[in-house]
Amino acid sequence: MCANRVLFAGFGTQGYSIEYRLLLVNRMAAPALPKNSAAESVQRTTLSEAAHQAIRGSIITGVLAPGSKLVVSTLAHSLRLSATPINEALAGLEREGLVTCFPHRGYFVRTVIPEDIEKTYSVREAFELVAVRHAAKTADKAIIQQLRENLQKARQALQENDTSRFSDLDMEFHRIIWNSLDNSLAMRVGELIGVQIRLLVATTARAPGRFRGAFEEHNDIHLAIRSREPARAASSMKTHLHNAKIALEHAVAGDASSSSAKSQPESKRPRTAALFARSVPNKKER
Repeated sequence: MCANRVLFAGFGTQGYSIEYRLLLVNRMAAPALPKNSAAESVQRTTLSEAAHQAIRGSIITGVLAPGSKLVVSTLAHSLRLSATPINEALAGLEREGLVTCFPHRGYFVRTVIPEDIEKTYSVREAFELVAVRHAAKTADKAIIQQLRENLQKARQALQENDTSRFSDLDMEFHRIIWNSLDNSLAMRVGELIGVQIRLLVATTARAPGRFRGAFEEHNDIHLAIRSREPARAASSMKTHLHNAKIALEHAVAGDASSSSAKSQPESKRPRTAALFARSVPNKKER
């Protein structure tokens, strides 16, 4: 969060070329991308794509809180872009399900409800079980090695209580399994599901207390894949997804019961929701 603030502040200097401004936006967006993923190394070729990644990253990491209004003029000012790439970015984020557009009111970061968890996990389970069965059938040495290295890093993140790093490694673990399918369409499906999962987890403050269980479940999945046991791998994955879903449902229920933030005075509301707004003088929302 602090890093994003610093990078946003860097846009305050006038006179930079389009290329340099795009580079700065890309640098801000990069930390939000999954680490060690192919997407991290792809250079953004348009300003709208750079804006999309910057705003998307702030949403899925929880920097922009659920329910926050995304004002085009404010975003454009903060990123030193025109309204056109911002509007294109927000339209893309709406298609991903990360933001909602209300007629005559504009765009807002989507607020998670229990039905979102049910819909996301019903699709996720079907996809993940196909992928993990395939991974166990092939038992590719490279995939098994990547899973082992991922677990080693995850164990270290747990020991250091680095929940942000563990969250990234959690998604990377599943991405490794998806890669075993060697199917570009399947990867796109997986990435779309992954975005929704990251939104759910960010919304529920990363489901506190869940990480230790997730690590052990990942280890069970890894062992089943290494042993070439598709049925065991699928069973372990199903247990893992069930436990993750239950944890999120409990977190959302608890979040809803204590959601007095909207009724709090402005000074007591979460400061993350004002990340973009703080970089510009107060103006009327358009």
